Amino acid sequence: MDYFKKLIFFTLIVIGISAQAQFIDDEEPEYAQDSVPSLRDKLFFGGNFGLMFGTFTYVNLSPTVGYRIKPNLSAGVGILYEYWQDNTTGRSFSTQIYGGKVFTQAILIDFLILYGEANMISLEKKYFDFQHNYPESGRFTLVEPWLGGGFYSKMGNGGVYFMMLFNLNHSSNSPYAPYEYRIGFNF
Repeated sequence: MDYFKKLIFFTLIVIGISAQAQFIDDEEPEYAQDSVPSLRDKLFFGGNFGLMFGTFTYVNLSPTVGYRIKPNLSAGVGILYEYWQDNTTGRSFSTQIYGGKVFTQAILIDFLILYGEANMISLEKKYFDFQHNYPESGRFTLVEPWLGGGFYSKMGNGGVYFMMLFNLNHSSNSPYAPYEYRIGFNF
């Protein structure tokens, strides 16, 4: 746990320093002065990627595409894919979680971000329906809204973020914790 606290502290310091190192320019972005920005100027790409191998294997591929509605307000969509294989409990299992998401984010001031996301994920009943809400075998769909915020450092047309999100619909059927830390990039 001590290592985790040091990692969070170091990440916050690095993001804070990079936010302090940026120049504050009172001028509007170049595209806002004389012309309407192109679609290419308003689109950004990002997402999450994770790998862990061993007695518990985890693979996460979650690309996103977003649209800058205003310089500090964006919305977008993404796809979610996770593969889990667990050999730690004495009862080995593997499963796939997949679905989609919509999100919106607002940069409140130079380095603070507010973020909301709604995920719709497909889960295998035999591994995740602990409340027995779904009588049929196979898969079921779970909607999970996430809300939170964090720090954002702009870099060129993209940036790097560190956020803490809270699952507003957490239940025993959810494969995720009631909160989640995210570090990621947009480009």
